[in-house]
Amino acid sequence: MKKINLILFFLLGFLIAGFTQPAANDITSLKKGDWFTIEFANQLEDYSTPVDSINYCNPINLKKLALKCEVAEISNKNLRLDFRFERVLDLSEEGRYYDSYFENETVVKNDVDLQDIVFKVEANLINDSIQFLNAGISDSDVYNYATFSRTVDIKGRSMSSAAYGDRVVLKFVRFMIDGYLKDWQKQDYNIPLLSHGDIDVADYKRYRILESNLPIEPNFQVIINIPDSLIGEEMEIFETTLISFPQDIDRRLFNQKAKKGENQLNFYLPEQKLLMLRCGAREIKFMATPNDILRVNFDADNDELYNSLVSNFQGDQEYLSHLLKEPKYDRLYPKGMEKINSLDSSIQFLNEYMEQLITTLDSFKHELSANFYKKQLMSIYYWTAAGIIYWCEKREMPPNYSEISKIRAFQNIHPLYDYVFMPDTYAKYAMPDNYTRYLTHVTYNSFRPDFESVSTNQWFTRNYNQIENYDIYDVMYWGYPKYLTLKNIVLSDLENNGIKSAQENYDKFLANCKYPPLLNEIKECYKEIRKIEQGASLLDLPLNFIKHKNFDRDNGKYKVVLFYGYTHKDEKEQLVKNISFATKKLNLKNGLEFIVVYNVERDKRFANVEFPKSETFQTTYIGISSFEKYWEDRNTFKVLARRLIVISPDNKIVTRSSNGWDIYNVISEYIEAQNQPKSHENRKAMILGAFISLVGTSLLAWLIIKINNRRIRKRESARRKLSELELKAIRSQMNPHFIFNAMGSIQNLMNHNQTEKANLYLSRFAKLMRMVLSSSNKKLVSLADELELIRLYLELEKLRIDFRYNIKLVDAVNPETEEIPGMLLQPFVENAVIHGITPKGEGNIEVEISKVGSNLVCSITDDGVGIDPEKTGNGNGLAMKFAEKRVNLLSEQLKTRMKLEVQNRNLSEGKSGTKVTLIIPVE
Repeated sequence: MKKINLILFFLLGFLIAGFTQPAANDITSLKKGDWFTIEFANQLEDYSTPVDSINYCNPINLKKLALKCEVAEISNKNLRLDFRFERVLDLSEEGRYYDSYFENETVVKNDVDLQDIVFKVEANLINDSIQFLNAGISDSDVYNYATFSRTVDIKGRSMSSAAYGDRVVLKFVRFMIDGYLKDWQKQDYNIPLLSHGDIDVADYKRYRILESNLPIEPNFQVIINIPDSLIGEEMEIFETTLISFPQDIDRRLFNQKAKKGENQLNFYLPEQKLLMLRCGAREIKFMATPNDILRVNFDADNDELYNSLVSNFQGDQEYLSHLLKEPKYDRLYPKGMEKINSLDSSIQFLNEYMEQLITTLDSFKHELSANFYKKQLMSIYYWTAAGIIYWCEKREMPPNYSEISKIRAFQNIHPLYDYVFMPDTYAKYAMPDNYTRYLTHVTYNSFRPDFESVSTNQWFTRNYNQIENYDIYDVMYWGYPKYLTLKNIVLSDLENNGIKSAQENYDKFLANCKYPPLLNEIKECYKEIRKIEQGASLLDLPLNFIKHKNFDRDNGKYKVVLFYGYTHKDEKEQLVKNISFATKKLNLKNGLEFIVVYNVERDKRFANVEFPKSETFQTTYIGISSFEKYWEDRNTFKVLARRLIVISPDNKIVTRSSNGWDIYNVISEYIEAQNQPKSHENRKAMILGAFISLVGTSLLAWLIIKINNRRIRKRESARRKLSELELKAIRSQMNPHFIFNAMGSIQNLMNHNQTEKANLYLSRFAKLMRMVLSSSNKKLVSLADELELIRLYLELEKLRIDFRYNIKLVDAVNPETEEIPGMLLQPFVENAVIHGITPKGEGNIEVEISKVGSNLVCSITDDGVGIDPEKTGNGNGLAMKFAEKRVNLLSEQLKTRMKLEVQNRNLSEGKSGTKVTLIIPVE
């Protein structure tokens, strides 16, 4: 019976299990907004042993595609993820290059920006299906780009470039996302994230997580044996550089309290990095390689720490120990080179020194990883190339590129894309250490290859200010060298002149640069500068010198702070004079204090840190024993050597970049700005009252003047309308008169059976009438149109009367640009024909236009029977009377003075005929 019951129990359990849904995956650690960046590549860093047959300075075939994934929605059943492009990198063995962070001019234009392409993915947590929700992305969609090849001759004599079209097939990107998600799915989408793995889609073979707000599966382990003397000390790991300077800020990756025995530290490394382990006062640098285990035996009494490192890449550690014991790169150029004055000798010296460094590196070659070997070799080349430039600048002579190209280093560096092989780091000098130093002063020019393909920033910097520099380099350079240079310009402006000066260029940089390490560095600096701008409290800053017993925060004095560096005796005396002058002239209530902050450990080498005594101000000396803490304070203020920091009596920053000569101006302007709101309140009220009174009075006066002007304008308008009506009346009388005369001429031709002439006359008359009617509604016509109308009229009259005419322009009169009232001259010409030539039967008419000063002088002369100007009867004609009246009205309307003269040539010249002269002001 018991057996039967047991069997029934199992059968029931089986049936229940068969009808029950599987439990959903437990991904409660994921939440909306979580993100990670994943990189797919055709190969990852090479940590194998270097091969002699490979030139590690040549370009390699490297393709990388980075996507940023963000959790869009999450529930017990579904996980919605959005994947966006972060970066596309393509570098070929031929040197063809493309990086979406630094798109160049040759980029193929696409219908959509790379960052706007989104792959929406939904993972079903019940049945493990993966579905892409993008209806708008098809299998045929691609993102086009162009790899760019450039060959530059260092001598500046040749440069060639070429672009090659390439593309990212979006279907393949979907396959890569699907491959990663299936690997993650095998872990039930649990956290920490799967850090790396294999994939086989198109050219891409590997993937890795670059960064995330989520924990990532550790791939590096450090096992540290701690002696009893260090138990309880803070144990920290920092990302650092080969050559560290006190002002450099290392990025902390890990920290915990040291415990007895073995201490295991596990964390994720996306790539090989140089790290520093600090425990108490002891430090050790080591090379950390993904998928490596490093053992460190800390011996508190032994300085030879590097012999205690054990790892799969032990050779790296031994070479690192060698470099740190005998630093080669902590100088701008090798020791002894400063004594060389010949360029040829300095080139020979550098070439020999470089070969020694490479020989030393090659002696460790088969114990290093290929990745580390490549970076160190590049570092030697960049340091050598930068060294000759520094040497030339120190002697204030432009580098002769035809000569310095003899240094072999220049043939082995590719500034445009060598940055690809640096690890991502926020340290000031990235590894290889000298790549940044080289690019800070030397970069490839983007134009004028016939003159110079390489330019030093130094020579431009001397001629332009920071804002101009930015715009110059923005145009001249491109790619990573461009944005590194622009970043350095903005940082320099921020640190030396503050946010107000650098804001415009800072905004431009953020809008255009896409490269995260440069963006992060400049944003971090901006944030730090905001803390030390004018008005910031000194007491809110993490400063060491304000904790010193000699610092009196409550003495009510203005303080001038100097971080001491070597200063010549004459410079000390001048600075004391400048501070004394400012103190006397300002007549400060509690006086002024001059504070000299120095490092006891370093500055004891100098004979004397003291300044000459002064009776006008107090001098205080604050010695900081730790050189590191001294540099921490200098780095907080971002001050250069010999720059002064001015502090107000209430411990607010006035300026942190005084040069010593401007102390009086700096403090007086600050005092004026602080006192203005309190001392000028009454004055502001008085000014406001006076302003209101002035506005009221002005408004009243304006109303009176406006009413008066309106009356005047009405009167003027009435007079102008009356004049215009009179002119129109005259012109309406002139036109019928002209038509009557013309019709009379046609009738005369027909009466004499001259039908052909009458028809020709009618044709020309029609053309003339069109011109007359066209000018009737215009106040002014060009002189050319008026003369053409006269010519047509005279041609008509010649059909019935035998006479000659001439139209003459003198004194460079331009008839196209000069304007006169329409049909002003025609009535006088008509009068000459009708009343001068016709009674005689023949004759000559001359129309002459000249310019005297600003007057147009028009004369119409005929040799007809002549007229008597005193008579108004038949001798003068209606056209003449209308014209005279019109000239008078035009003079009044146009507010100018036209002159009309009618001469009987018989009286003035002893010849028959009439001369009419009309003087028209045209300017």
